[in-house]
This record gives sequence, structure tokens and C-alpha cells, in this order.
Amino acid sequence: MRPSDFYSEAVLPALEERLDQAFPEFGWRRDARGWVATNEQHTHSRLGVRAERVVAHGPAPRGFLIHGGEPMLWTAYVNGGAIPTGADFIRAAKEIADRAGVDASPLDFVQPRDRRADLLQAFFEHCQREFASERGGSARAYLERRGFPMNGIKEAGLGLVPATVDTRGLLLRTGYAEGEIKTSGVLADSRWPGRLCGAWRDECGRIATLWARALDEVSDADTRYLYLRGGSRTNLAPYGLSDTFFRSDGAPSEIVLVEGLIDVHQLRARGIEGVASLGGTSMRAQAFQRLRRRGIETVTLCLDNDDAGRRATARAVEESARAANGPIVYVVDPAALAPAKDPDELVRERGAGAWRELLTRRTCGIEWRARELASGASPESPPAERRAALGRAGRWLGTLPPRLALEQEDALRAVAEMFGYSVPSVRRAFQIHFFREHSLERGIAVGMAERRPVARAIER
Repeated sequence: MRPSDFYSEAVLPALEERLDQAFPEFGWRRDARGWVATNEQHTHSRLGVRAERVVAHGPAPRGFLIHGGEPMLWTAYVNGGAIPTGADFIRAAKEIADRAGVDASPLDFVQPRDRRADLLQAFFEHCQREFASERGGSARAYLERRGFPMNGIKEAGLGLVPATVDTRGLLLRTGYAEGEIKTSGVLADSRWPGRLCGAWRDECGRIATLWARALDEVSDADTRYLYLRGGSRTNLAPYGLSDTFFRSDGAPSEIVLVEGLIDVHQLRARGIEGVASLGGTSMRAQAFQRLRRRGIETVTLCLDNDDAGRRATARAVEESARAANGPIVYVVDPAALAPAKDPDELVRERGAGAWRELLTRRTCGIEWRARELASGASPESPPAERRAALGRAGRWLGTLPPRLALEQEDALRAVAEMFGYSVPSVRRAFQIHFFREHSLERGIAVGMAERRPVARAIER
């Protein structure tokens, strides 16, 4: 039986009978046509609507409907809002089966072998043997120059790309056809041989793509790192996250995200776990949702100490706020790394203790972003500049979803104190001008007050 058939024929009927037990957070109660939600707190914070508007009607409903809005599948609900496919669908179906009290073992079928993933694994193992051989001396010396501890270099989890003729010969002897080798992309770029390399794995631990780095700092920045031709990083977990799951006794609930790929290996070589890399400066809302589905409850962003790192941190915090259900996000201000440029340099120059001390200075990501938006003015600045700075922070804080209400409140307090305004005054001004949810007691007065400029609404 196909997984989709098992889900439709076994899981959904059971779910219909036990919906109140399977998803108690909705406070489901039966009505004439099925189920209707009653938990106002959950539907308001998760969906932004009143409970009575959320219903699950009909025989074996595949999801729930928000009156006046869109339907949502149960599989999408447990998948952070996105309709799952492939392995994500299996994972979602298993969770729903467990919630409904259905034996999910029929979903534990054996996945067919992935020839491309197996080929990439064989290639990377060849690279690791090359790294450990006499021919890997230059690569090991490079890591030593970068401050890797001697006892951590061989266990760094890295490889060295062999000569093309050696790679082709090994893969042919392993049983792969010339066409498979060509399609894999491992021989597509003549610049790869002689470079340090690492394997970027998917959530199942299979190699999805690889990177190769030049063994010098004089290479052009655009070509210092090369990625596998034809290999996509889209929708992959942060680099090193799968390794973190497999290396630990249990799945971690907290991770630190850094920017550089080598940073992960430098930190691990010093016994620092729970670190993964963006492999760049981009992190989308969907990525935060996937982390939460993997059980990651807390993410700390520690990106490079430069303008690009600061901008990337700001974008990542904003994307995390857009996630339907994401981890709690903290930020290590990039400037806190100074005089180091990145975590690699920090631990290289000051040791693992400096890293642990750095993480104690992390702040709430929402508060950090609000402070960033309000920067450029001080308590001594002219009133117009102070209020303009508050307006920048308020406009963004007003876009936050209800699930971040506490973070919003803390950020409001922080920016008010930045300029010496009273917290109640700033709260009134923000509620009038920027916050989507207005308190009932203000009623019609709010609509009239919205015409007043921020400068009049904020009082000392």
C-alpha cells in the first residue's frame, strides 16, 4: 500500500473520531457537521482568527477550514504550514497517525537506493582517504595555518579532491557507469582537484552536494568556494546540522548558526558541538519552519563581524518572524566578535572559552532588530530624529504575528528606554499607529487618534 493510501484509508478515519484528542490545542467540540474549534488563544496566536471560524466538517476531513480564508491540510499544519512531499509527507503522516492512535509501522517501508547519493558518498570517502594520505599534506598544513588544533585536523570531517583520473578510475571500479559519473558533476569542474572539500548532507544524512575550497587566501573571493555543478542547496538543512544529529546522543533542541563552512569544522575541532552553517548570508522563513519541525526550539545567530554579516543577521531575524511556527531566535551582535571577524578567528585567537563567553551575551532577536532600526539617534538627538527612529522600529514591530507578542513587548520597552521615553507613552503611540491588534476599550477613539502624528502621541 502506498503511504498516501494508508494515510487516507487508515489515518484520516481514525482522526475524524479522535480529533479532540489528536489536536487538543484547538479545543475541538462536535457540532452537526463535524468539529468546531473553541480555544481562542490557540487559534488567535497560530492562525490570527477567532476560534468559531475554524471548523473541520465532513467525513474524514483532510484538514480544517477557516471561514473567509483558506483550508489547511493536517499534513501542512504539522509541517509548519507548507504542504509536505516525499520524506516530509511520511514524517507528517507518522506524526498524525501517532496523534490519532494508529499504528504507523506500515509507513516504515524501505526507501529505494539513491544511486547518485551513493556515488557522492563513494567520492567523498575517496576524498577523505586522499586528505589522510601523504598527498594531503598541503591540505593539513593549510588547516594548521588556520589554527586547527593538531589533534583535530584528521578528525575534522574534511577531504581533499583527488586528481580527475584517480576519481574516475575509483568510481568505475566501484561499479558506476561513465554516464552516472558525468551526471553526478564530480568531474565537471577542472578547478576542483587539489582543493579542500566537505559534504553537505540532507535531513536523512545523504550527501546532497559538496563544496571545494582553495588552499590559499589570494584566490578571487567569487571562486574561493566552488559548489558541485548540478547540486542544489535549496531546501537543504544548514550545513553540518545532520552531522550534529548523528553525532549527539539525542537530537539537540538548540543550535548556533554561523556564516562560514570552515567555522563549523574549526569549532568542532575544539570540542564545540551544536553548530551549523548557512554557507552564506541567506536564511528564509521556510528554513526556520523546517528547523522547528526537526525539534530545534532555539536558534542563535552568530554571523560575521562585517556589514554583510550585520545585514544578513537583520534579514534572518525578519524571516524568522515570518515563519508560521519557528524556533525562538537569539542574536550575538556581530560587533561582539571584535576584534575577530568571524567565529573561526575568535576561537583561533582566544580559544573555546571565548566562544562560550560570547554566547552568554546573546540577546532576543526581535529586540536586537528593533534596536537596529532605531539606531542613528540618541537621547540627546532632536525630538524629530528620536521620534523618526522610534517610528522605524514601531513600523516593523507592528508587522509581527501574535505568537511574538512577548518579544514585541520587550522590544518596545527596549527602544523606549533607548531615548528616555516612558514605556506607556511609546506603547500608546505604537498601538495607535503600527500595531494591528487594538485593545477593545479604545474603540472608536483609536480611529480618530490614528490621524495624529507619532510626535504628538508620544509623551515624556
